[in-house]
Amino acid sequence: MEQTQQPIITVDFDMFDKTPEEKTALANSIARSFGVDDEALAKVEEYKAELTKHNAWDLPFMGYLNEDGYGYAYVPDAAITTTPYWDAHAAFLALPKNAQKAFAIRMLFTHRPVDRYGADMFLHYQCGITTKFVGTGANKY
Repeated sequence: MEQTQQPIITVDFDMFDKTPEEKTALANSIARSFGVDDEALAKVEEYKAELTKHNAWDLPFMGYLNEDGYGYAYVPDAAITTTPYWDAHAAFLALPKNAQKAFAIRMLFTHRPVDRYGADMFLHYQCGITTKFVGTGANKY
């Protein structure tokens, strides 16, 4: 039986020093290589605006969080704001699949580990995409 290789996205930690525009351009280019269209990329921008509106950027909105040294786990109800109530993870899951993928790819290039590793987990488990981090401080697993 022939095995098919999972697609791989390589993230060089040197990208963290680039401008937001440079990181977005690279992430969008990678997303397009996975079939993501401009409509899905526009949905990413809408979702980002909602995260800002609800002050939810520090929440594990892709559903994965580090469980105090136990590793990353899927915790779907850990991204809820209360003033006003908004479930950032439910809103993420309500996005079209290609917008979810594009958003996760974009988060690979952020300096926030909760976003970066949550995106890595989402892409691996939900999209069948492997992420390879390279550069100083990159985790190899």
